[in-house]
Amino acid sequence: MTFFERTMLIGAAIFALGTGTSHVQAADSYPDRPIKIVVPYSPGGFTDILARQMSKQLSDKFSQPVVVENKPGAGTIIGAEAVARAKPDGYTLLMAVTTTLSSNPHLFSKLPYKISDFKPVALTGLTPFVLVANPSVPANNVRELIELAKKEPGKLSAATLGNGSSTHLVLSMLRGATGAEILDVPYKGASPALSDLVAGHVDLFFDAITTSLPHIQAGRLKPIAITSEKRSEAAPSIPTFREEGTPEMLAYSWYGLLAPAGTSDAITEKLNKAVNEALASPEIQEKFRTEGAESHPMSAKAFGELIEEHSRTWGKVIKDLNIQLD
Repeated sequence: MTFFERTMLIGAAIFALGTGTSHVQAADSYPDRPIKIVVPYSPGGFTDILARQMSKQLSDKFSQPVVVENKPGAGTIIGAEAVARAKPDGYTLLMAVTTTLSSNPHLFSKLPYKISDFKPVALTGLTPFVLVANPSVPANNVRELIELAKKEPGKLSAATLGNGSSTHLVLSMLRGATGAEILDVPYKGASPALSDLVAGHVDLFFDAITTSLPHIQAGRLKPIAITSEKRSEAAPSIPTFREEGTPEMLAYSWYGLLAPAGTSDAITEKLNKAVNEALASPEIQEKFRTEGAESHPMSAKAFGELIEEHSRTWGKVIKDLNIQLD
């Protein structure tokens, strides 16, 4: 071996040792400045609410500001792309949803990000969808709604969070399962969709029960059915689609934190532990129970497996319904 070759090997070893040490030091001191959570929707929806709950919990645990930045649009693609390109240091995170990694890769042949651009951090929640209607809609259950939709095809309209969003796919599931023709009206976020639904500008919306429940309780909206296996503890009077004779309508949306690929295991494990501790707290457990969401603390690895499982489920739905957005 020449002197030059020996020098290169020694230099590479020193660099690797130094890099490993710096990663450990970075994890030990993490976080030493504010963390940003990017939400790929407008303020007001469940994803935004959940991110803000997590930001408060993490701020308390880390004694550092954790701020939420909303980047809505293009079915979470805009927000996801921003995080995919961020520095993998644990200071920019994405509050991802089912759409981001479990359905978009099946809907678009070209995305500005890849699944491998992200590293799972922690599952923050699961929620079924509740189909809510403006009180003026002359249907009070699934059977009446389908009969109405078939009697006047295209007259009923449903808000969604844009092409390829979970709400769009669940609406497509309903149309595919029942043959009902319901007009899809895309919005940039749940908050403006709910506002227009309450105002009567659209007729229906597949929403997270968390954000719809106050409107249901106040009589501003009426529930039709929920996509869970069993009735929600938060709203036990709402029947499931299965009870209503449409068992195909079983669907959940996941919410979770992702980091850019390349973020160190030590940092993601630190974040995972902090999130799971927050989810296990009596305050979060009670809030989730009363609002119809479910919390399931798990490892980052298990969260990654859940993303893949949902990807297979939604991929089959998308393929069966022949949905392609580019």
